[in-house]
Amino acid sequence: MADEKFGAANRIATAQRAAAASMARACSATGLVQRREGFGWTVRPAPGSVLASTHPGHWDPEPDYFHHWIRDAAIVARAMPLAMAVDGDRQGWLARLRDYIAFSLAISDPARRGPPANPLRAGTRADHLQFLRPDAELAALHGTAWLEEPRCAADGGPDLERWARPQDDGPALRAQSLMELLEALPELEGTAAEELLARDLSHLMAVAGRPAIGPWEEEPARRCSFTLVAQWDALDRGAARTGDPAMAARAAELLALIAGAEDPDGALRESLEAGLGRYDIGTVMAILDAGRWEGPLALDGRWMTATVAALEAVFAEIYPLNRGRAVPAMGRWREDVFFDGNPWFPCTLACAELDYRLAARHLDPARFARGEARMEMVLDLWPGRGTGGLPEQFDRATGAPRSCPELTWSAAAFLSAAAARARADQALGER
Repeated sequence: MADEKFGAANRIATAQRAAAASMARACSATGLVQRREGFGWTVRPAPGSVLASTHPGHWDPEPDYFHHWIRDAAIVARAMPLAMAVDGDRQGWLARLRDYIAFSLAISDPARRGPPANPLRAGTRADHLQFLRPDAELAALHGTAWLEEPRCAADGGPDLERWARPQDDGPALRAQSLMELLEALPELEGTAAEELLARDLSHLMAVAGRPAIGPWEEEPARRCSFTLVAQWDALDRGAARTGDPAMAARAAELLALIAGAEDPDGALRESLEAGLGRYDIGTVMAILDAGRWEGPLALDGRWMTATVAALEAVFAEIYPLNRGRAVPAMGRWREDVFFDGNPWFPCTLACAELDYRLAARHLDPARFARGEARMEMVLDLWPGRGTGGLPEQFDRATGAPRSCPELTWSAAAFLSAAAARARADQALGER
């Protein structure tokens, strides 16, 4: 038993180092270049940018994630202290975080204006013209419109490709993660961090609760539970930090909205507009990020418990890979068709993290064992068995890597799950 435990710890430690290295490669990756031949567009990342993936995909078929997504970057930034603990490079990660804050301020600067016309038009091939962002959208970029952008070019310029907008989860997640970072790393405190936080919270006060594009960037605009929970958590934390009663009242309004997504079985639907039984892993991930143990959005509360159970039943049914498994691999939603609809590493790892956090909270070895089953699955399916980059998805039948071969979000999710595992292991060992 001791040898088995030591072996598992060794595998996880190796994978943690790989995940930290993957995140480091994606931050301020100024030595990389992405050439989008169809647009005649060459991009070199700016300091402070966080690539959703360093892999130079071109939708051939691997996706092109060589962009700075506001959502992904916030999730990765939140995991940087965990990477710091793994590789010991405190000053290096602090520098990356300071650059990230400065970059985030620059790309959301309300005084900045978009170009009057898409500068790629003249050099774009005929078969790529349909993917160009319309001139009118770019010309309208100024003021708070920058805060509605789901992503920007890695060099800090505006996104020049057609994409779904507006998206409101980015500022919420960025504010949420920044408040956690300032608490964990006081060295980050200063004018830049406070200005960015104030900008994001002010924007949330204005737009929270409206229909917008959801976390997976699927149209139409709607009031997604993922976004509402992230907005509620950011404003609730912001109110506690600032003592602003208006912000506290806005958070309470959002909590009432979220309650409107509850199904009769206690699970939260994907959005207020979704039909009965339409569940999405994003809801679980948002509640996990909020990390509360009190109130209706508690990690062990009715909403979370029922939503996870409903989604586990869905994925146990639709993924052949889950046949015979006590704990299923997790995807996004039942009807997902992106790359044929598969389990995702970040989704499966989020549920592993939840298992570990519940095990630590309730001193529950059975729950710890569920987390171990998911973690072992991830390590077994990780290309190189935990020594390289971690993909976005794995095939629903075979477990082979699918879609993006190295997703930075996957690396951050692994570090978060591994940290939760260590806390649970310690709590159970001390009981």
